[in-house]
Amino acid sequence: MAGSMNNRVEGVVKLQRLVWWFIGVWVCMASIPGHAEMVTNLYQQSELVVGQGVEERRQATAKALASVLVRVSGQPQALNYPEVKAALANPDSYMEAFRYESGNETLERDGEQVPATTVVLNFSQISVENLLRQSGLPLWPANRPSVLVWLVTDDLNAGRQMVSLQDNPELADAIKGEARERGLPLVVPLMDLEDQVSLNANDLWNLDQSAIASASTRYKPDAVLIGRYSQTSSGRWISAWTLLHKSNRQVFDSEGDTDTVLLREAVNSTSDYLADIYGINHRNVASDAVVMDIEPVGEFSDYVKVLSYLEGLAVVRELNLLALEGNQVRVNLFMDGDISQLKGALDLDRRLIPVMTTSSGGNVNMPETLAPQGSEQNPLRYSWSG
Repeated sequence: MAGSMNNRVEGVVKLQRLVWWFIGVWVCMASIPGHAEMVTNLYQQSELVVGQGVEERRQATAKALASVLVRVSGQPQALNYPEVKAALANPDSYMEAFRYESGNETLERDGEQVPATTVVLNFSQISVENLLRQSGLPLWPANRPSVLVWLVTDDLNAGRQMVSLQDNPELADAIKGEARERGLPLVVPLMDLEDQVSLNANDLWNLDQSAIASASTRYKPDAVLIGRYSQTSSGRWISAWTLLHKSNRQVFDSEGDTDTVLLREAVNSTSDYLADIYGINHRNVASDAVVMDIEPVGEFSDYVKVLSYLEGLAVVRELNLLALEGNQVRVNLFMDGDISQLKGALDLDRRLIPVMTTSSGGNVNMPETLAPQGSEQNPLRYSWSG
């Protein structure tokens, strides 16, 4: 029986290598269920220039690279690192391609608005990620949690009102533009009849979590951001923000001369918080492998999907197939980061659903065993949803 099991394992490994080229095509075409979003163009940035000269483009390249590094690391303070400062002094070595696009844009120079052209710069993903590793900075993968934004304002004359971004293009441009800069997937409520029936201004202002959760269900976000703001008699804008993420509640305030400033600051605070959770710090490399049991994987196509999915996770550095038994597969995962970051990545995708088991195999919630979680005696257990 053991010899037959080993032969099956070796056969699957050989077949996996033979069809690797096919897996790449298959995975690219496969739809990925779940609520997280794959953020595109993380390594692309557009800047305005007044000419197409080398020096003008070099300055734009340095500015664009700085934006990309903040977006990919999730850390605004990344620009203060010595290695990053050195890279920004020689940004062309990180650039793969650029192109110019004409439009009706203008740029301020010497106090005047002059015609401008957009230069679109693409940076090397490998080079940027290597720079982050060398600098000791984290990598925030492209698979990021979606954030639903509810806004309510308290006006001295009109009272409390829910804010529709569809009806406020200036506010929409501010919050969506900042979200693009940070690579944060935002979900904007439709504010249609269903939303208006499910939620009102007082519910939002009073942070009625039951009403907010009910109204948010249709959008299936990973996190919900509630912004409450008003303008003082002096003209200043003040706001209080509440971020609901899993079972956690994060609160932060902001103030500024305009309401658009409040929204930009809220996006940055939200991005900072989520990047700290989901960013992978390569300095914290786990010394031991994490053992995981996955089922049901009875068909060969299931093996292919499970293994290729796990190997594609940014937090997974290496995967070893340990055993196949019935419709269950056991793997060793060597990671960049820790076990909580692995769980966070899996939770975002919802392709592997955690299963709590007793030592006898019954599916119940139970206290942790004495063996470390992720060890061979106490493996992580997941159900494959496809």
